[in-house]
Amino acid sequence: MRFTAQRIRRVFQRIGESNAVDVVLIQNATDSHVDQAFFYFTGLESGIFENCVFLAYPDGDAVLYTSSLEEESAREGEDRFKVVVFDDYADLESRLKEAVSGAERIGVNAQELTYRNFLRLKRGLREVKFRDVSDAVVAARLVKDEEEILRLRKAADITSRVWEAVVLMLTAGVSEDEVKAQICYLLMKEGASLSFESIVAFGAESAEPHYLGGGGRLKPGDFALFDFGGRYQRYCADMTRTLIFGRASAEQRRMYEAVAEANRVGLDVVKAGVLASDVHQQVSDVIDRMGFGGRFIHSTGHSLGLSVHDGARLGASSRLVLEEGMVFTVEPGVYVPGVGGVRIEDDVVVKQGGCEVLTSAARELMEL
Repeated sequence: MRFTAQRIRRVFQRIGESNAVDVVLIQNATDSHVDQAFFYFTGLESGIFENCVFLAYPDGDAVLYTSSLEEESAREGEDRFKVVVFDDYADLESRLKEAVSGAERIGVNAQELTYRNFLRLKRGLREVKFRDVSDAVVAARLVKDEEEILRLRKAADITSRVWEAVVLMLTAGVSEDEVKAQICYLLMKEGASLSFESIVAFGAESAEPHYLGGGGRLKPGDFALFDFGGRYQRYCADMTRTLIFGRASAEQRRMYEAVAEANRVGLDVVKAGVLASDVHQQVSDVIDRMGFGGRFIHSTGHSLGLSVHDGARLGASSRLVLEEGMVFTVEPGVYVPGVGGVRIEDDVVVKQGGCEVLTSAARELMEL
């Protein structure tokens, strides 16, 4: 597999002549300040790689500088890049200085590089000019290659199958935390891990989009909202389903139908060549038209990949034009404080003339 070289060239193509650099340097700090671009380039599935560095050159060649702690994991990629083991930071600094001795301009992923590490780089590489190439890194990562889509498709498939098992455990009195624990267990049983901390919200708590409590217990008449995703070989799924425990009231049904229609429209309009802001506008218009203006309080979706929020949004202010191979969530919602919320979220791959929906869980109103 030569995807490392292909991904490096993709980034350099997006840097352009006006911001040209001789080499791109990706440097991790400590968890959780580990740059996901490091794993985009390397494709490594194991290891954390704290304080490690990846150097990428315009021709696709690359060197990974790793501590001995991560050496075994690093060598899994030796067919794609050179591996160099350093002893300590002084040794790493010396090796980097030698490696870039002929370079005049070094590109860094400024939105992920810590300020402390940037100061260290400036101190150790005094003759070099640093340029921010983070926009090019984000743009390259937005368009997924075949290997990335395979991993995302698997993550979404696992997530969809876990949802079927979650529904079966919902009984009166079960707690939000109990369901969250089961989601974690079921994802790991299927070969995935958590993309993010799962959201399980019962009753009025479902009106808070990023609710992270867990003490609530399920009771008849409640909305029950579940937002979770499996992470497979570092790639993240993100799916939300909402149901009613018992018979839905007229107001609950009206809320659900508005969101379901908005989700349907969103899935229908996503395709290559469309403005991200236009997708959001059409979805938002549905919710307004169905009587819930002002209750849709977030963007229609976000890109997915190595991060669950992977660099772009389907939002009102976005200037992004969708391209084939981009992967997004489509997740309209309606939230009424004191009553509850409904969100239906799916993962899609942008195609010419439409999209491939990766999440397969049913979207119809479910009354348990």
